[in-house]
Amino acid sequence: MVIAPKNYFKQHSFVDRENYIRTFKENVYNIGQKELSILVYYGVAGIGKTSLRKEFPKYLEKHNREYRYRKTIWASIDLRLKKHREKNTFLVTLKNDLQKKYKIHFPAFEIAHAIYWKKANPEIPLRKADYLFFEGDNAFDDYFGVVDKIPYFSIVPATARLLKNLPDYFRKWWVNGEEELLQLSEKEPLEIEETLPYFWAQDLNNYLEHASKSAVLFIDTYEALWENHRSDGHSRDEWIREELIPRLPRKVLWVICGKEALKWKEIDCEWNEYLTQYRVEGLLENYCIKYLETRGITDKEIQEAIFKGSKGVPYYLELSVYIYEKIIGTRRPEPEDFGGNHQKIADRFFEFLSPEEKNALNVLSFPHFWDYDLFEYLVKEFNTGYPTNNYEDLCNFSFISKAENNKYQMHQLMQESLQKTQKKKKPDSVKRIHKAISEYYTSKLVDIDIKAITPEHELALTEAFYHAKEALEAEELCEWFISVSDPFDRAAFWQLITPMYEEMLQILEAKLEPEHPDIATILNDLALLYKSMGEYEKILPLYQRALNIYEQVLEPEHPFVATIQNNLAGFYKSIGKYEKALLHYKKSLDIRENVLDPLHPDVAITLNNLAELYRQMGEYEKALPLYQRALDIREKVLGPQHPSVATTLNNLALLYKSMGDCEKALPLYQRALDIRETVLGPEHPSVATTLNNLAALYENIGDYEKALPLYQKALDIRETVLGPEHPSVAATLNNLAGLYYHTARYEEALHLLERSLKILERKLGSSHPNFKTTEQNIQALKIKMEEK
Repeated sequence: MVIAPKNYFKQHSFVDRENYIRTFKENVYNIGQKELSILVYYGVAGIGKTSLRKEFPKYLEKHNREYRYRKTIWASIDLRLKKHREKNTFLVTLKNDLQKKYKIHFPAFEIAHAIYWKKANPEIPLRKADYLFFEGDNAFDDYFGVVDKIPYFSIVPATARLLKNLPDYFRKWWVNGEEELLQLSEKEPLEIEETLPYFWAQDLNNYLEHASKSAVLFIDTYEALWENHRSDGHSRDEWIREELIPRLPRKVLWVICGKEALKWKEIDCEWNEYLTQYRVEGLLENYCIKYLETRGITDKEIQEAIFKGSKGVPYYLELSVYIYEKIIGTRRPEPEDFGGNHQKIADRFFEFLSPEEKNALNVLSFPHFWDYDLFEYLVKEFNTGYPTNNYEDLCNFSFISKAENNKYQMHQLMQESLQKTQKKKKPDSVKRIHKAISEYYTSKLVDIDIKAITPEHELALTEAFYHAKEALEAEELCEWFISVSDPFDRAAFWQLITPMYEEMLQILEAKLEPEHPDIATILNDLALLYKSMGEYEKILPLYQRALNIYEQVLEPEHPFVATIQNNLAGFYKSIGKYEKALLHYKKSLDIRENVLDPLHPDVAITLNNLAELYRQMGEYEKALPLYQRALDIREKVLGPQHPSVATTLNNLALLYKSMGDCEKALPLYQRALDIRETVLGPEHPSVATTLNNLAALYENIGDYEKALPLYQKALDIRETVLGPEHPSVAATLNNLAGLYYHTARYEEALHLLERSLKILERKLGSSHPNFKTTEQNIQALKIKMEEK
């Protein structure tokens, strides 16, 4: 049998918690008295908030037995799990809980979410096997076939056929709500995600009204929303506060548990009317003594020692009772056995574990969570002696809880206690544990296919980086991170890796000399990421600082200097400063041609980029030989199927189109598209670039039917991967507007141009050539519309 403290408060009545339970009962009874009802319990870790929250449903069960005509349903979500902090996962998790327990239908939300998922994953057929969030009734299976045809198929007829499977209240809602759902097929993924709380709340409201019931929705570990985002302030929970809770008036009580009181009144003083907040304190001494007596501890001095040591915190009170029960089996307990602080209580608890248990728990205190594979790896790697076939026994400790996907996690206080002891006594061992965990996750990232990166890969990178920071020296960490993050960069997972690069820069700046070359490398890479995401205002100082470092610590004609010159030129080209771009491209090319082999791929990079600049400046005769030379190098050195070959093919095709030679451009675009889809995957931004350009070619030759779906596909990819505010999105909006203009769809064209103009003004500024071009296009379109 595993040695572990029993969870007494789960098995016995709470002591000194009657006030909190009474306030909960009162709030449940008064549901509907106020427009909104939010009940908050806050306090330090281990004080018993989660245990208290788990006690409340017991009252609700009793309430439902006593008030048969005023029944209350409930569901809960714990934000300690990182994925639960994402809007759509949060809503799906609560929906699944309510659906499983009460057979509640969420038809509008499920359709909206399926459209969102399909828009975000257009390359994947919408089947249950792929659509991981769906746990609905079989009546909704046909929606997969309906939504899977979006955006090329109206969901109206198919949905109408399915209404017979839905509750009466939804059929009534459909009369007015149909149009709202149909509009989603015209929206982009991020726009649809913003509507999910609305549809979720509509479905729950409809059910509660129809069934004459109320609901209690529990949110635990609320402070986790701000993990690694403390500076974000009120924005972190804005969607819960502004988009979700206000949409569920009267019928719903929200119960939120966290470490701190909510500060919503700082945003709007009206929240004072709806918020009721209670600080969960440690047990008072008389209640502690009462509880200890129920556990057979009657010695007054020992009772006093336990109370002082635990400070009334239930978590440590449990450990103290366990210690008492272990001691009394061998000798008479003394007050000295229980005095001291929380850390001493935890240390004393561990004295009663076997060496094997101690060893296993010590190593498991470092990962955020573990499954059997990681457990087996760690207990063997560190020779803990703990038998792997006793895995379930170890996970039965009261301070270990089960998370999602058969993973386990340790209570925060136990985790902190174990880590603190090990850092003090065995700092080298701590470093080795972090390194082992980092290597475990890094092994999952070896030779990954950039077209098939999964959430598990993302998780592995995140965890590997977290532990590598604790295990590796700055220079080694930098080299490791650049290597392990490269596939995610090539796969355009920029939003995932950019915060890591920002943190990497902070680490290097703190641990290395200010002019260390590694700092310049990360500055350059971070600038490239910002450019990829359209955050141009952050780029220039990074490149300038990187260039300054390289020029000081390296030779003035070092290849690294040429790299920064090339990238700095690319930045100036992006913001329309062509003369500055030309100067830096020429410097880069001079260095590379002087110090590298004439066929070196880096020479081809600058040739390609300089040619693209000349094309944009209208100097086609200068661009053509540079493109041809770059293509020749890349095909010889990298191979005909390399993405860099596709880049030059795409750009050369663009040049031929600009020169009016569409016949030469078309096969080059088609070849570039084939390479990019094969090597990078169908949803990569580079694929969107070629789709956009190919569509422009078809538009140029008057084949509008071929151009339209290509523009739409390019826009969908760019908005999904790059975000709705990226300059590349503005470019495709402009092009699609041009197509609408040519097909006399003037209102649609104007809407797209106005949206494009706003993006360009925010991201590139009103002096950028693209902004001015778009402004002129809007003026010309309005004149055309007035003529009509």
